[in-house]
Amino acid sequence: MSFEASGALKSASLVLRDRETDSWWSIMSSDAIGGELEGADLVELPFASKTTWKEWVARHPDTRVLSVDGTEHVDSDPYADYFASDRTFRDLEISDQRLAPKTPVFAFHLDGVAFAVPHEAFEGGARIPLTDGSGRSLLLFRESGSPLQASSRAFLVEPGWVDPPSRPVAELIRAATEGSTGLEPLAGFDTFWYSWIAVNQESELLR
Repeated sequence: MSFEASGALKSASLVLRDRETDSWWSIMSSDAIGGELEGADLVELPFASKTTWKEWVARHPDTRVLSVDGTEHVDSDPYADYFASDRTFRDLEISDQRLAPKTPVFAFHLDGVAFAVPHEAFEGGARIPLTDGSGRSLLLFRESGSPLQASSRAFLVEPGWVDPPSRPVAELIRAATEGSTGLEPLAGFDTFWYSWIAVNQESELLR
């Protein structure tokens, strides 16, 4: 399926459309909100990595940059004021005040339930239990002071999984990323609290 920007927003968040069926998909809910596939849900794949150019080019120094008519970048960031301020996009207001509107969170859907975890809860690494009564937990890692543009790393821990003794979370995450722990990556993304809760109003908040 091929996706592109629809030009529409839902609660100040991007809505995509697919070229095959002209269905419209909210990036905050992962389901079709209109069109032929309305009500259908996307399967999220945890393979993409959001990062900064500095970090990317350090890992891949031979990267080539695409240009448009010879222009590779703009001189000013049109989103700089937005990221630097406490203002929400188009001054969107939310009633859920469990977190400040622009608190950065890692957000995801699991078994039909929406969850969010504030970045501050797992900077440097943390294991956080789910609140769904399943006995499962999350293994989460984020470098302290990372910008929102950097992706959090998350793995789902099933009941009965035993941590290697005295192994720091950061080391566990590294091993899990390399595939040596048997843990499965958890699909999700980093966003602001207001963007997430405006669409997922019943979201669980994990601390």
